[in-house]
Amino acid sequence: MSTAVEETLRRCGEIALAVSGHGDLDAALACYLGLPPDLPGRPRFAAALVAALVREPTVAPARMRQLEALLAAADADPPAAPSWPAVRAVAGAVSLTYAAAEGRVDPRAALADVERLAEQAGGSPLFETSRMGLRYVAAAADGDASAHRRMTDELTALWKASGAAAKDDGGVLEVLDSVAALLETQRRGEVPDAPLSRLRTAVQRLPEGHPMRQAATEAYEMASALSGGGPMPSMATHEEDLPDAERALRHGYEAMRLLGRGDETDLGKVEAGIEHLRMAVRLTPAGHSRRPFHLASIALGLYRGCELRNDPTGLEEARGLLEEARDLAGGPAHPQWSWINDMLSGIEQRLGGAQRSRRTALEGLRGHAYQVLLQTDLTSATSAAADAARDAADTARWCLRDNAPADAITALDAGRGLALFAATELGTIPDRMRAAGRDDLADRWDAGLAAGEPDRLPTSLRREALDVLAAQDVPALLDPPDLDEIRAALRTQDADALVYLMPGGQGLPGHAVIAPVDGPPAFLTLPNLLPADVDVESYLALSARGPRDMDAADDERFAGSLDALCRWAWRAAMGPLVNRYLLPRFSGRSRGRPPRVVLVPIGDLARIPWQAARRPDGTYVVQLIGVSQAVSARMMCHTAALAPVTPTPTGLFVGDPATGDPRDDLPAARAEAYAVRRVFYSGARYVGRRPDGTVSPSGPGTADQVRGWLRTGGPAAGSTLHLACHGFTSATPGAELSYLMLAGGDRLTAQSLGAVMSRAPDRAVGLVVLAACRSGVAISGYDEAYSLGTAFLAAGARSVLSTQWNIPDGATSVLMFMFHHYLMAERLPVWDALRRAQLWMLDPGRIAPARMPDSLRAELAGADPADVVAWAGFLHWGR
Repeated sequence: MSTAVEETLRRCGEIALAVSGHGDLDAALACYLGLPPDLPGRPRFAAALVAALVREPTVAPARMRQLEALLAAADADPPAAPSWPAVRAVAGAVSLTYAAAEGRVDPRAALADVERLAEQAGGSPLFETSRMGLRYVAAAADGDASAHRRMTDELTALWKASGAAAKDDGGVLEVLDSVAALLETQRRGEVPDAPLSRLRTAVQRLPEGHPMRQAATEAYEMASALSGGGPMPSMATHEEDLPDAERALRHGYEAMRLLGRGDETDLGKVEAGIEHLRMAVRLTPAGHSRRPFHLASIALGLYRGCELRNDPTGLEEARGLLEEARDLAGGPAHPQWSWINDMLSGIEQRLGGAQRSRRTALEGLRGHAYQVLLQTDLTSATSAAADAARDAADTARWCLRDNAPADAITALDAGRGLALFAATELGTIPDRMRAAGRDDLADRWDAGLAAGEPDRLPTSLRREALDVLAAQDVPALLDPPDLDEIRAALRTQDADALVYLMPGGQGLPGHAVIAPVDGPPAFLTLPNLLPADVDVESYLALSARGPRDMDAADDERFAGSLDALCRWAWRAAMGPLVNRYLLPRFSGRSRGRPPRVVLVPIGDLARIPWQAARRPDGTYVVQLIGVSQAVSARMMCHTAALAPVTPTPTGLFVGDPATGDPRDDLPAARAEAYAVRRVFYSGARYVGRRPDGTVSPSGPGTADQVRGWLRTGGPAAGSTLHLACHGFTSATPGAELSYLMLAGGDRLTAQSLGAVMSRAPDRAVGLVVLAACRSGVAISGYDEAYSLGTAFLAAGARSVLSTQWNIPDGATSVLMFMFHHYLMAERLPVWDALRRAQLWMLDPGRIAPARMPDSLRAELAGADPADVVAWAGFLHWGR
């Protein structure tokens, strides 16, 4: 017998032992690779190895790589055993998942193939795990930021149901939980120290040789390095049996290890990293999804090399690589679109093309809007917009340095309120799809909206719809309004200018960027507009506290901080804006009103009561000009485009509903709502508690009653909603929530309003008054500006009044009565009715209207209406 035959027999024996459970499976796989290609029975050995691999609860990555070849060999002569179809289905799912994760196959097509195998797989846990993993890869490819949360939850449930959880002492479950927590902190841009520590501990609990240990260890090392907690682990790039896609990925990782985050100071490491990336490009096919990323990464390395050498050589090549990457990316749908354009813009700026650089930067910002439109929930939408505000501010500063305020306005608006933008625009997509001839997609979309369930609009459907629209009107969908559209909206709303207040910091000044109703755009540099000012920080800290967290001493400290803040607000922004721009430009116009601005304050500046900015002589801004607020030009134009609604003496009033907690009682609020309804809205329905504490015959004021009114049309329902109740806000990451507390503890959340009001698209809600604590406080960052008040606007309300802090019960009741007096008795516009009510509060010679009830006169006598805490907390939004 020849040596070759003996070696073949030995290898066959090794394989037979391993597949029977008595040998080393990895050694058997190596033996299989050494078998002669034409050996009779080789397909049967391949099938036996496949069956042995899928008996394990998980398949290690090194084994996954061999499944595809094993399956191809087994398919040449498949076993006749009844169990083979199930084994083949499970192995096929594992192989397709691995190929999709590598980018070698389209994950959506692979998922469709796996779904067709489900019946044959017979409920195998490994099949279900693979299917979940493939769903995640497909969702991630679609840009679904919430996919990782669903996947880890589903994997945990599957692991528990399989019975394997009882055998592993919680190690695998802890790894899954830790990975979920890590992904969530990375999504929010937070320091991941705690979940990294948990993951390290969980990995150490897994026994040596556990199939998950190697992958979990690599994940930990990579995440730790990316967060700055350790060096990037080196990865072998020359293993012969690795497919090209895997080798390219490893070269990319090695380049990341050498380049750091683009801030490596060792030129040798930078140049070595560039070479790894060039190899990654050579190994990546032209149509591969990772090719744009590798090309852009080379450009990043070249740019860093130019910085270290102080030599522009290499910038032209970097620009060419980025232009190629941008062409391959195709448009805003690509997940790296914004990053590629941001880098390209910076290089174009270095090469002297200022206007071209601005155009490129603005094009990159469109990617943020696209990604937000894909998300199925507020948390994910906020995540997708996480970099938008920062990129927008950076781009706006470039534009202002180039004396291009019109481009700065476009940039700033591209980073504002994207989650609200999605809430308003998603309802328009069915009509756009029908115009494109895709009634099927429009019907699926409408069904999801009608159900009021965001998950009924999955990311895949959103992407499919946006792809259909790509050749038609997606640019209009993604771009902020231009100057002509902004001016038209200002004329509709009788305002003189839209003004972005842009904070300074880190050695940079702030700015007021102005889009006037006529004439050229402008900007003012505001060196004192720094939110880190001590007067601002004290106010921000106290205003963030909830009503149940404040005692009398806190109230006094808050009033003191507010007094200092009003002086700062004039000095930092409103003084220059009023004296240097608004009064000289608009005060001479004969229109029967003062100059009026719509402010878009950026970041924490949205928490400042700008109408209460106080001149050194004690005059407040509200006494000089009219002030409204907007989330963005997009939202202002959205509201201006809606048909106006004339107020009538009908509507719904909710007065201090009994929540079940006596601490929530608001006796003055119920007296206010009852009095306002009786005096000005005789045809309105009143729910909640009456002034004597009894429940209204019309109802206790539940969330369902408010929802029902929002969906009820006809003149009898009215168009005014007045909510004199508590509002609560939680900005806890991952659990952002803003809601009204109604009867029995029922909640009406900001996130639900769009779904509620979309069921009655013809319902015209003219005014929503949120006489509730902190109803204007954003829950997901002030550039997102998602609050109860703005959610009503996004859902179609024409005007909203909301509050910025814990407003005092008694004084607020008087202010609200006067607001409705000016609105209904004097017939003033909403913004002017609020301003006149605030001026009345400031007027020492104020005279109460004859119809003000005695209970409110008593509140007036026992309070100081001119106290800024009493009148300045209300904001006007909308028409």
